[in-house]
Amino acid sequence: MCGRYALYDTSKSEFKIPHNVVGKNYNVTPSAMVLVVVENNECKLIPWTFKAPWAEKLNIINARSETLDSKIIFKNSKRCIFIANGYFEWLRQDKAKIPYYHTFKDQMMYFGGIFNDRGACIVTRKSYPMDVNVHHRQPVILRYDDFTRWLASEHDYNCEYSRNMEIFKVSSHVNSPKNNALENIKRVQ
Repeated sequence: MCGRYALYDTSKSEFKIPHNVVGKNYNVTPSAMVLVVVENNECKLIPWTFKAPWAEKLNIINARSETLDSKIIFKNSKRCIFIANGYFEWLRQDKAKIPYYHTFKDQMMYFGGIFNDRGACIVTRKSYPMDVNVHHRQPVILRYDDFTRWLASEHDYNCEYSRNMEIFKVSSHVNSPKNNALENIKRVQ
């Protein structure tokens, strides 16, 4: 699952993103306006919460790839791509929630997503075995070369190269949506 992510540096992106479109955000939270790529590689700001007109109170931030084609709420959705530097997952140990940051060294991270005229959500899949297993789900992670197939609904949700992610424990400072600082993505012991 993906409930928070970071987008603070777009300089390594294959897209030309104006600097005034997004600021540095080390704690992107659901309902925030987020940057996504839609058809024709157009960048767009959209709320990170998928809604259907007949379910106003339902706020969906993640959609399972296994049920994407069968759930009626996603029937008329279009594909999009979320742009990120990394994402957070929490490991539950007893009553504690320990945050871990997932990122690629020196490259952008792109998540498969869906959207409609009311918002967007991240598409998830079963996690691959990694050096650090934090959560049983992960975003569908795309390479730039996957974009055309993803946007055309021809991608198979496979993202084995996500095994190359760096995953490390970070400060519990990120647990609060109010905290938006570089400290959120720094490795802790």
